[in-house]
Amino acid sequence: MAAMTLRNLDPKVAEILRQRAREERRSLNTLVCEILAEAAAASERRRRIRAQQPERDALRRGLLRRHGEGTPSEKLLRADRRR
Repeated sequence: MAAMTLRNLDPKVAEILRQRAREERRSLNTLVCEILAEAAAASERRRRIRAQQPERDALRRGLLRRHGEGTPSEKLLRADRRR
């Protein structure tokens, strides 16, 4: 496990974290580790989604070229509504 030191932490934030740890009957260290782990996991998910963006854009462009504006099902629904 790695150890970290936080500097310049806003006292209001520190008090909020202490209060939350007390309410949840957990140590401050456990709470902060959990919050950081959740934030890191969310950041990793966002990074993976951004990395897939070019592939999704290429797929959309291919579908547009192949089928034109709207999906095939949308076209069928519109045609059916016009009858």
